[in-house]
Amino acid sequence: MLHTLPDGTLGFVYLPALFMIAAGSMFTTPLGANAIHRLPLKLLHRGFAVLLFVLATKMLLKAFN
Repeated sequence: MLHTLPDGTLGFVYLPALFMIAAGSMFTTPLGANAIHRLPLKLLHRGFAVLLFVLATKMLLKAFN
């Protein structure tokens, strides 16, 4: 059984997605760096904790459904 990859791939890397993610990262990295320097550290820690909690909850719900 022969599996073929879609056009626009280099191995298992889909090149259009790679370029879009790289372009988005180039534009949003300075915004993130500015936010880190302007926001209080306690707020950043709490925001990250909330993000981890939401992701863990989503993973647990998906695992048990």
